[in-house]
Amino acid sequence: MGVVIRYFGGILLGSGELVRAYGRTAAECFKNAPTRFVKSKVPMGVEVPFELLGLVYHQLQSLKVQDINQDYETGTEGTTMVTFKVDFDQAESLKDALKNHCSRELEFY
Repeated sequence: MGVVIRYFGGILLGSGELVRAYGRTAAECFKNAPTRFVKSKVPMGVEVPFELLGLVYHQLQSLKVQDINQDYETGTEGTTMVTFKVDFDQAESLKDALKNHCSRELEFY
């Protein structure tokens, strides 16, 4: 995304030339600018029994999820709520991996 800021308020270029000038300026900036691929992150949560926390954390870290938080007050008795952000294209595979490695059914949010 690029933003071109106009400091002069006159109309000497006319509307057509002004649009072309903005386009050339933006194109020149983008030509030399570094680029970065950004993946969408999906917020997720899972209610985890205490005895499975280590296993769940291992799976989360292996898929490089971000913003892992744990809340002991949100889950039901004997569980904790773990929230995190995962790449959009990895959300389903993360669910499957956690379900396959855990002996209990996990509740995802």
